[in-house]
Amino acid sequence: MLDTMQQRCRPIQLEDRPIIDEIRAKTGHTLSAHAFTSLYLWQNALKLSVCLEDDAFFIRFLLRGENAWFYPCGSEEAQIRFLQMGLECQDFSLHYVRQEDMDFIQKQFPDRFRFEEAWGDSEYICDRMAQIEMQGGAYRNLRAKVRKARERHNWIIEPLGPENMEEAKHVLFSWEALRERTGDGDAALIGLTEFEALGFQGILARTEEGPQAVAFGKTIAPDIFDFHVEKTLIPSTVNYVKWELYRRLPEQIKWINLEEDLNLPGLKNNKLQAVPVAITPLWKGIPV
Repeated sequence: MLDTMQQRCRPIQLEDRPIIDEIRAKTGHTLSAHAFTSLYLWQNALKLSVCLEDDAFFIRFLLRGENAWFYPCGSEEAQIRFLQMGLECQDFSLHYVRQEDMDFIQKQFPDRFRFEEAWGDSEYICDRMAQIEMQGGAYRNLRAKVRKARERHNWIIEPLGPENMEEAKHVLFSWEALRERTGDGDAALIGLTEFEALGFQGILARTEEGPQAVAFGKTIAPDIFDFHVEKTLIPSTVNYVKWELYRRLPEQIKWINLEEDLNLPGLKNNKLQAVPVAITPLWKGIPV
């Protein structure tokens, strides 16, 4: 029963990373939402917990309901067991459901679930080389913003690491002091604190006035980089800081995942201005 699985749910720990990464790799799952680093960084803000098995992991999503869950990542047998339990549970709901997940559900449990597109959960995908080169009319505005920010200051870009981590945290604290707390600052601080353990790659950007911006993320598939955090103290420099990070990523990275927009108009507009080449649609599933 699902209540037994609920009782087995616990906080997501660093020690869970190898098995979660292994399960995702075996199943070919590339969503940012199910990547270990996303789960670990956002578990407090989103009220997430994990039930971990040998062939699958299950994420409880209390922010959206007592019986709300991410669609499971794992073997087909584990998915079927979980869905059967969900059908017997009141107020059960599935989140971050991909098209292939929806097809699988309809095949295994025809007409037992209904789906609605979860617009705020969709993930924005950018072409890395296109972001670096910014050629053509579609990139005109982005190109102008990057050039203007680049020319405005004498920038020094450094790899983010132990030697400048305290300066990076200072940038974050200064950024938070200017804004209302929304939870993303807490996630960013966890990322900086556990930077090496989580396998992040990032940059610290300085000007003549000192450290001004930090950006970092994680490779979550052989050719996909999940862009987690960007904080800058200088207005209108976000796109430039991202551009500097993209230029320094490994050559095999083809795609940048800018994650979801949370149905926030400002965040959605920023992601659209980044000229994504695709927006991965995701659904919510509910038993009928």
